[in-house]
Amino acid sequence: MEDVIVVGAGPAGNNAALTLASKGYGVTVIDSRENIGDKLCTGLVGEECFRRYPIDPSLVYREINSASIVAPSSEGVRFETPRPVARVVNRVAYVASFAERAKEAGAQYLLGPRVSQVEQQKDRVSVVTNDGTLEARALVLAAGFGSQLNRQLGLGEASDYVVGVQALVETEGLDEVEVYVGRNVAPGFFAWLVPTQPGYALAGLLVRKDAPERFAQFISARKAEGKIKGSVSKATCWGIPLRPLRKTYSDRVLVVGDAAGQVKPTTGGGIFYSLMASEFASKALDEALQEDRLSANRLSSYQREWKGLLSKELEVGYSARRLFEYLGDSHISSLIQQASKNGFVAELANSPEVSFDWHSSMIGKIMGHPTLGGVLKMVNPFLARMAKVPEPADMYPSEEVMAESMSRV
Repeated sequence: MEDVIVVGAGPAGNNAALTLASKGYGVTVIDSRENIGDKLCTGLVGEECFRRYPIDPSLVYREINSASIVAPSSEGVRFETPRPVARVVNRVAYVASFAERAKEAGAQYLLGPRVSQVEQQKDRVSVVTNDGTLEARALVLAAGFGSQLNRQLGLGEASDYVVGVQALVETEGLDEVEVYVGRNVAPGFFAWLVPTQPGYALAGLLVRKDAPERFAQFISARKAEGKIKGSVSKATCWGIPLRPLRKTYSDRVLVVGDAAGQVKPTTGGGIFYSLMASEFASKALDEALQEDRLSANRLSSYQREWKGLLSKELEVGYSARRLFEYLGDSHISSLIQQASKNGFVAELANSPEVSFDWHSSMIGKIMGHPTLGGVLKMVNPFLARMAKVPEPADMYPSEEVMAESMSRV
């Protein structure tokens, strides 16, 4: 019997396996996919994530310090920061690098078997796959969004989600990230072109329904403009949670990553938050395994820790996300036009408080702006109050606060 079984070899699962195996625990990771890290993602990693969880420089496609937002009226506004705020990385290789380090620390990987059932018992957890049953003292569930295992364990599912669709395309003259908004493109959400290697980009969008049809229209429009020359890979859809689970722990079980809904509701990005949450999960399990006390009550410290770090960002971000869904094309075009005219874009781009990974500061600045915030408050006063201006000290965790929080891990 192992100490810990990890279901799912994504960022959260691999990092939990690495941390626990490094402490000497017997760890087995199970994933139905043969290729570790092979999941749809833009591969955009913020600089703070890059510093905390480094990647081999050879796997970085490019640094990002600018992006253009294209309004429904085809007008655009360009953001440019004085220094890089993110990098586009080889997402598969980045996630796989955590698995390689976990293996070096002693973790075992079973790739291919599909987990069909999890059974909690008094002194163990049984994990049933199509290849047999494995047992462990504890389980880390990192199986991604939509896993039936959450429901089996009585932990429910995310109360809100969006559908993403993405493909690799050939491009012409695309040198920076482009974001497209408007109801004709992705109602309530956005589409993107993220350049990777020269001549190639990831094209995708988020939308609540009709994702394949919307994506086909987006690709067709970009081809007509000459930005996309052709498709390299087939478009694939996946689900992204916009709300976290109410409860991410149970007897002998912790849920992390997309399975727990630890995702930025503003953009759907989850790598950084998943990695940090997996650190808290590993800490809680380490302490509980040492004491051989793995009840839900003992493991509840995990949820207190990760929510203490992320809950404000998730709540403010979700309110802003819902508010954006209420905007019509005329609202969006007007907001972008106003932002580009009065120097507000440059103010945002140059603000040391604005971060790629912590969005409440930027949301607070927008809501506090006399013109932009005023329009948003007229559209939906309730959601505008929920996406309130954070107190300056609480806009987002400083690196010092983050270091202190993670040092407890």
